[in-house]
Amino acid sequence: MRWLALLLALALGAPATAEQPIRVEAVGFGTLTSTADRDAARRRAVADALLAAALAGGAEVSGHTATNRGIVTSDVAVVRTVGRILEHQILAEDLSGSVWRVRISAVVGEGTGPLCPIRTLIVTAYAPEVQVDPHAPEWSGELAGTIARRLVEGLARHPAVSLARVTDRDMPRRSRAGDAFDYQVLTQGTLRLPGNGHGFTPVIRLRRIAGPKLELDLELRLAASDGTVAVQRFVRRIRLPAPSLLGGLAVLAQPQREAMAAALLDGADRALAALLDREGCEPVSARLAASGGLLEVPVGRANGLTPGSLAFTADTLGSTRILEVAELRSASARLRPLDPTVGIAQLAGRRVQFVETGR
Repeated sequence: MRWLALLLALALGAPATAEQPIRVEAVGFGTLTSTADRDAARRRAVADALLAAALAGGAEVSGHTATNRGIVTSDVAVVRTVGRILEHQILAEDLSGSVWRVRISAVVGEGTGPLCPIRTLIVTAYAPEVQVDPHAPEWSGELAGTIARRLVEGLARHPAVSLARVTDRDMPRRSRAGDAFDYQVLTQGTLRLPGNGHGFTPVIRLRRIAGPKLELDLELRLAASDGTVAVQRFVRRIRLPAPSLLGGLAVLAQPQREAMAAALLDGADRALAALLDREGCEPVSARLAASGGLLEVPVGRANGLTPGSLAFTADTLGSTRILEVAELRSASARLRPLDPTVGIAQLAGRRVQFVETGR
C-alpha cells in the first residue's frame, strides 16, 4: 500500500510530458528484513528513487473497480511511467537503523541519453550481401570483399562490441525447426543468433556512374535476436583510375585495391560508429519467461549485467514493476520482483530494461 500511495502521489503531481529531458532529484527508501538483506535493501532504495524520478518525468494513471454481485471487492490503480531514465548519479546514501535512504540526480526524458547505460553488443559478423552493377569494372567483386573485411575490422575496434564470430555464411532466416533439415547446419553447426546477441550484415552496392566514377552505396545492418534491425546508410563516390597497360590487373593488385577501398570508405567509419553508438547506448532489454519460480531473460554478464542491476518493466501492459537479479550467468539471468506480492505469472511475457545501481 505504501508503494501504491507513493506512486499515486508522485504521478498526480508530475509534469504531463517528458518530451524535453529534465534533471530531477529523487529520494528512495528500502527497509532491511534481515541482517543478510543489506545489499538487497539498498537496491530497493535505489529502485524506489529511480521510479520516483521516472514518474517525475510524467505518468499515466488509470484504474478499474472489481465487483462481485454488486459488492466492491478491490480498486486497482495502473501507473505507467512516461519518463525514461537517461542518466543517473547517486548523490548520497545512508543506512539508519534498518532503513536505507538513497538520494539520486537523474536526467529524465525520451530517447537515448547522453551517457550510455550498461551495454555490451555481442556480435556475429555474417557474410556481406554484395550487389555489383553490370557496368561496374570487372574487379568490383574483389573490391567488395576488401571493403567487407575493413568493415569487420572497424566493428571489432568499437568499444561497445564483443565480436563473437566472423563467418562467410549468410545470416539464418529460416525457423529453428528448419535447422533439422538444413545440410549446412547439420554438417557445420548452426549460426543462429543467441538470445543475447546481434548479427552484423553489410549490404555493399557498387555501380559505375558518369564521370567516370565508382559509387559505393553501403547499408550497415545490425539485427537483434528478437528480429529488430537497426540500419545506417553511407554513400560515397570516387573517380575511377585512369586506364592502365595492365588493364584490370592493375586494380586487382593488393596495394591498389586497398587504396581504392580506403578511398571509398572514407567517412564510413563514422557511419558504423554512429550505428554501434546508437545501439550500444540502448539499455539492455529482454522479455521475461517463467522459470522455476523465477523469471528468466536471455541476457547476462556478457551483456553488461551485474548482481546490482535492476530491471524495470518497459511496456504498456500494466503498472511499472521492478525486479532484481537473483542468479546471474554469462548469457542469462534469473530475476525476482522486488514486490513479493507480484506473481510470476503476472510478469511472464513482459519486456524489461535494465539499469545499473552501482553494486
